[in-house]
Amino acid sequence: MSRIRALDAATLERVESFVSEWLTDESVPGASVAVVDGDDVVYCEGFGARDLESNAPATPDTLFGVASVTKSFVAASVLQLAADGRVAVDDPVTEYVDFYEGLDDPPTVHELLSHSSGLPSDGASVALISRLVGEGAETAPLSSGADLRRHVRDSLGERATGDRFFYYNTGYTVLGTLVEAVDGRSFPEYVADEVLAPLGMDRSVVRADPRDHEDGMTPYRRTDDGVERADFPVKGVGAAGGLLSTASDLAAYLRFAMRGDEAVLADDLRERAQRGHVERGELLDGTAKRYGYGWMRRSFLGDDLVGHSGSLGVSSAYLGFLADAGVGVAVLANTSPAVHPTYVGPAILAVLRGEDPEDAVPFYALRAKCERVAGTYESYRAALTADVEAAAGGLEVSVETALGSESLTAFPESLDGGDLAFYAVDAAGERVPVTFEAHGDHLDCYYRRWRLHEADE
Repeated sequence: MSRIRALDAATLERVESFVSEWLTDESVPGASVAVVDGDDVVYCEGFGARDLESNAPATPDTLFGVASVTKSFVAASVLQLAADGRVAVDDPVTEYVDFYEGLDDPPTVHELLSHSSGLPSDGASVALISRLVGEGAETAPLSSGADLRRHVRDSLGERATGDRFFYYNTGYTVLGTLVEAVDGRSFPEYVADEVLAPLGMDRSVVRADPRDHEDGMTPYRRTDDGVERADFPVKGVGAAGGLLSTASDLAAYLRFAMRGDEAVLADDLRERAQRGHVERGELLDGTAKRYGYGWMRRSFLGDDLVGHSGSLGVSSAYLGFLADAGVGVAVLANTSPAVHPTYVGPAILAVLRGEDPEDAVPFYALRAKCERVAGTYESYRAALTADVEAAAGGLEVSVETALGSESLTAFPESLDGGDLAFYAVDAAGERVPVTFEAHGDHLDCYYRRWRLHEADE
């Protein structure tokens, strides 16, 4: 691990306060965070407890399940085989493994890497993980490789036509099988030998239980009463999301992702993996979100944000970097909170760049805007009252008069924190503006024919 230089005192305080508040507000038992600037690890620290019962602290070397962050390691492995001439990414995957034999036009390696095969989620990961962490006991037969092949075969009729993005975990499971078929080593062995060891990621391992390792996290699942200890879904994941890693190790991986290492992967192939090959969605402000090979890409802070997140229900992670600035962050946690590391990571990058997360990160901007207008509103002489509650990305509005009531969901017109215009759609299909305006120290709400005033608490 390279030298660790301290962040300046003001930035350090902002980062640590932000992370500490996140753990407190979201009941996250423990987390680890790393920040990389170019070749230098400028911050690496643990927060909270890796195990609540013993109060053992999380450290920079605590092993966490990083879930779908694993996918870029799969992509690197496949591209290594491509560099050796043993795999061609434009080939049908049936050239290498016995999946998708029932399709006249089987997906290519490229299509599985970029989730652009037209195959939607088949639910295999959800069923296995929920079963193994104690959330449910789904009885879908998914206990062996043969079970998986049958599951894939029977789901082929779900394939959609056209240029449609589906996040397809099973495709990465198949790619892990491809690595094994072409190379002969198991996928965990291959990644350990060809990716982890050359990068000095000595603590990281694929398909293992963190509690079997020194300084390993205890998994926690969320309940209505907080968090409770759970099992780790070792057999439910693998190439799609089975990597255990640490903040220290992911710092080394960030340096590779940002700066390259020809001993692991040629720069042109590393850049190909990080390129946005297919559009996977769009933010409210029109910003396109694209997917490469195990990496997502979008505009952020006047730069390109390249990253990936992951969740296993009992652990979660985010890894990302600003391509031009060469600044990256890793966030790992031993549960999967509602405010996921996929929001926390970019927020830390915003702090590092001197920005307020509530201005820069869409999740925090929307949450702040919705919380600002939440409350109770009344019309003249309280003929109509409205209760406005912040919801995920919008508002739940309950309107009541002596003659009846109405409930609706209102969505923001923009990501701009100063724009307090929302809209709903009523039963007749009419777009209904729900607009808020500041008047002195209170807000007014305009809804249909009513002007409502914020009620005194």
